[in-house]
Amino acid sequence: RALHERHGGVEITQVRRQHEDWQQDVTRHLATGRTGEAIAAYADKGMVHAAETREQARADLVERWDRDRQASPDASRIILTHTNAEVRDLNEAAREAMRATGELGDDVRVKTERGDRLFASGDRIMFLRNERSLEVKNGTLGTIEKVSDGHMSVRTDDGRSIAFDVKDYRDLDHGYAATIHKAQGMTVDRAHVLATPGMDRHGAYVALSRHRDDVQLHYGKDDFRDQSRLVHTLSRERG
Repeated sequence: RALHERHGGVEITQVRRQHEDWQQDVTRHLATGRTGEAIAAYADKGMVHAAETREQARADLVERWDRDRQASPDASRIILTHTNAEVRDLNEAAREAMRATGELGDDVRVKTERGDRLFASGDRIMFLRNERSLEVKNGTLGTIEKVSDGHMSVRTDDGRSIAFDVKDYRDLDHGYAATIHKAQGMTVDRAHVLATPGMDRHGAYVALSRHRDDVQLHYGKDDFRDQSRLVHTLSRERG
């Protein structure tokens, strides 16, 4: 900002990611700090969902994600929230939904940089470190085709099949959910967002502008008494 004030700069004002004109307008609101107007616009379209507790909001989000996933299997999607702890819980819940519909193979325990994880064929996976030999970046998403003791093959979302030994690359986690921070630069067809009190204006902008077609925002009333409290928190400027 200081460089821009002193030397000037170029500003991007054209929104390309969202397909619908009204959602492009919402993204401009988010980018310019009009967070309340943005959330109100999504609420008017039935895309903001309150639950009594965060736990219930999380369950509602995963249920909606699961319905959407089965109805539109070819669409790309991500679940977004603020903390790694919430991401872990959401990943576990999403896996349970996948397991319930018989879409996961046998679990294999894998030692990752974040600790032991259970992976199976059919699992969504996220790469967490740039690795040129595999042509993956921090944040690359894919689906596991095969996993055995120490070895994994993955089809990345851009259509490539890659295989590697986990002892050589262990910066992995489940890829159903991600932190908002990790999602900067990501584009998906549909996003499902769990709002928590650690968010601010910048996090709201990123979380609510990763999608092309659809975003669903969930929150618990134990975190935010009502939509006005949600707006208040998601409007905070924390430079």
